[in-house]
Amino acid sequence: MKKGLIITGVVAAAVIGGAVAYHHYQAAGATVAPKLHTAVVKKGTLTVHVYATGNVLANRTVDIKCQAGGEITSLPLGNGNPNDQIEIGDKVKKGQVILTVDPTLELQAVTIAQQDRDQAKLTLETAKLNYEIAQQNLITARQTDEANLLSAQAQVKNDQLNVQRDATLLKENLAAQQTYDTDYTTLVRDQQAEQLAKVQIAQLKQQALQVKLQKLNVAMDTVAVQKAQASLDQANTNLGYCKVKAPFTGYVANVDVQQGQVIASATNNVGGGTTVMTLVDTSHIYINTTVNESDINHVKIGDKVQITAAGAPGVVFPGRVALIAPESIQDQSTSSTSGSTSNIVTFQAKIEVLGSQKQLLKPGMTANVDIFADKLPNVVYIPLQAVVIENNEDTVTVVTPDGKQIFKPVTLGERNDLDWQVLHGLKPGQKVLIHLGVSSSMWTPHHHH
Repeated sequence: MKKGLIITGVVAAAVIGGAVAYHHYQAAGATVAPKLHTAVVKKGTLTVHVYATGNVLANRTVDIKCQAGGEITSLPLGNGNPNDQIEIGDKVKKGQVILTVDPTLELQAVTIAQQDRDQAKLTLETAKLNYEIAQQNLITARQTDEANLLSAQAQVKNDQLNVQRDATLLKENLAAQQTYDTDYTTLVRDQQAEQLAKVQIAQLKQQALQVKLQKLNVAMDTVAVQKAQASLDQANTNLGYCKVKAPFTGYVANVDVQQGQVIASATNNVGGGTTVMTLVDTSHIYINTTVNESDINHVKIGDKVQITAAGAPGVVFPGRVALIAPESIQDQSTSSTSGSTSNIVTFQAKIEVLGSQKQLLKPGMTANVDIFADKLPNVVYIPLQAVVIENNEDTVTVVTPDGKQIFKPVTLGERNDLDWQVLHGLKPGQKVLIHLGVSSSMWTPHHHH
């Protein structure tokens, strides 16, 4: 139901109704009472409507940035013609190249990074060979030194036996003093050789440390290769930045650059690159609206919605409530005339527009939203115009079957455009007076007696 149409209908009906009653009254004279309008108290389902206005939003609007620097060599259009430049309103597909920057510097950087990486690999190979050689040398040196020590120890043992034998023979004057002296000198000389062999073995510890050092060199050069590889990857990434691809399918909302323009690189630019264009994803269309605090508890995610917009006259768009903010927005609007501040508490709600015609709604348009909120089953209800406020009380006039009018206070519940829920005071089937042309009546009656 469209609110605008109801209101216009109402005013006309109220005016005509009033005028007819007035003429009738005049013509018949004071003796005849004007015709009474009554309505039957009904029981049934009352749908609570929540009205709001809002703005049309696209699914997302994204500023596309180019992280490379240099001269823009092309802004190709999706039709593949290189002479056609991309323009506002053009559709682009996800993954399509929408801009290229001259890649000369980035290609050079990739070449240099490749050479550095290759060099680092050669250095690593050399270090590995040096490590292997050092390990082999240590094994050979250990075997040689241990053999030398064993040999020297055997020699000393032999010399000691010779000296002991010479000493025994010397006591019995069976050997010459000279023989003993010669053998003793040999023993001392071979003991020194044994000491030297022990020193050689001690020095193996130092050689083992050299091997450890070579192993560390291998580890260091391995890291150097990884770093060089990372630099190469980065150079390739930077080369990739020379082509900007559309992150999603959408429409070009703005183009900020042109072919031949030189743009700054993101590495020298804090902002993370130059904005080249704005893309709008219209795969989903939403209305961003606010709902009053008194209505918010009637609205649920998934509720059916009807949407109208001045920008699309005559079309009623179906929709659904897609999101309700969990927290209110405090709108402190100060009236300039009185200077008073009214704290209007509202909640943000996002309504998704459905249906094949949703593309008629362009981002930024104003839209009116009618949310079919709570359905209250089995409630007693009466038309809005049956209610008159007397002494701050809601009252109705019940018309009895014999035409008597009884004044009754009622307790009212929820309401929509036409009807008001009655919690206490009336029963279904009773007749109530409808007041036409009374300031408190807002809509034309939908039940004429």
